Amino acid sequence: MTHTATPENTPVPGDAARTGLPRFEELRAATAGAPPTDVQLSEHFAPVFRIIAEGAHQREQDHELAFAAIEHLRGSGFTRVRLAREFGGIGASLPQLAGLLVDLAAADSNLPQALHGHFMFTEQHQNESQGAVSAWWLAEVAAGKIFGNALVELPPSAGRRPVRWTDADPDTAQAAAAVGETEIAEITGDKFYSTGAIFADYLLVTATRPGREDEGPIFAIVDARDRGVARTDDWNGFGQRLTASGTTTFDDVPVRAHRTQEFNVPTGVLAYSVLWVVLAATQAGIGAAALSSITDFVRARRRTYDHATAETPAEDPLVHQVIGSVSAKVSAARHIVTGAAAVVEDSYRRVRGHLDLEDPVVLDAHTRANIALSEATLVVSEVILEATNQIFESGGASATDASRQLHRHWLNARTIASHTPLVYRAQAVGNYRLNGTVPPFHSTARNSDPQADATTAGAGATTAPTTEGA
Repeated sequence: MTHTATPENTPVPGDAARTGLPRFEELRAATAGAPPTDVQLSEHFAPVFRIIAEGAHQREQDHELAFAAIEHLRGSGFTRVRLAREFGGIGASLPQLAGLLVDLAAADSNLPQALHGHFMFTEQHQNESQGAVSAWWLAEVAAGKIFGNALVELPPSAGRRPVRWTDADPDTAQAAAAVGETEIAEITGDKFYSTGAIFADYLLVTATRPGREDEGPIFAIVDARDRGVARTDDWNGFGQRLTASGTTTFDDVPVRAHRTQEFNVPTGVLAYSVLWVVLAATQAGIGAAALSSITDFVRARRRTYDHATAETPAEDPLVHQVIGSVSAKVSAARHIVTGAAAVVEDSYRRVRGHLDLEDPVVLDAHTRANIALSEATLVVSEVILEATNQIFESGGASATDASRQLHRHWLNARTIASHTPLVYRAQAVGNYRLNGTVPPFHSTARNSDPQADATTAGAGATTAPTTEGA
């Protein structure tokens, strides 16, 4: 089943105030005198997560994208909670955001992943201004707008077009802005793994310049509802099926002045660590959802075995052991994620004012964040994969009834763990511990398709972050 979003049928923001859910303005007023506390954040967003969780099971069965849930998150301020107060937010810390992402993933694991591009690039603009584009981006986030991404291209053998600039050269952006021009170029081509694109108001897109592919891509932000943008929900993974991912096509889509940005800067490099925070938090939330599902199942179950140690599963010490083990893994995963997020937040502080990627301060901050998130992702993925498998030890054959969807937790966890294969992260950590080798700045997917021409080879060699894996 696919869902195609075009300017005519894309859902637009509704009046979320009518839902009776908490509003962002209420949270901003309550935190006017001091940064938000964990308790304030939890109490504000708990009703939002609760209503999102209520519909998650049915959405999964019907393959229904969570447009209403996105509007609840927008209206309650979830998408702008990390913004500093001076930019229109409330200044929640990155560890606090990570904790909220775990809770959101426990309600619906598709949603944190769908918002990963929004959070990772907002973090970049907030920590190091790129002038007009950063001011515009942060103002749009403060107004409730959501940013998605379309960065990854499939090889030519898949029948897709590389995204290229047409008409004006993007190097003329500043000159165009100086004389009041609003449109500097157009882009045309196809992207895949466009996670969250169908939910987004704007899309960050990479495009190469004909004849200059070896210089790498330009990052441009376009209106997701432009006449030339088509977004299709054709991601076909067995897990994380509702991340609003898949194909995004661009046909003569205008790029406006002040809507191009740099990525190969220290804050851009660290943005990839924010992606890993989101994915690790999603993984931890999947574990929490699995724990909730299996405890509900066991409490309601009356059937047991002749060789069981109690009259009901809920009274059986062996079942207690299974649930206790799963609970320990889930709790540990949450603490690991928030701890790693604190390292990333500190790394951002360290690189402020340092613009050279070879600056020792930048290299040290990057290494600290990269290793911390690699280690966190390794452990969290392993324990949650084990936990989502372990829950079936307490359920018997009836737990495998497809209508219960207990299997979806393992499928989702496996999909997140496959986002960037864990063996590569383990290797990077081991190489650093043994030899002091600095991890690569980006986890770039290189194109080895024999049909690749110079254009796609250039795109494959980009230092843009990959978001492959939906």
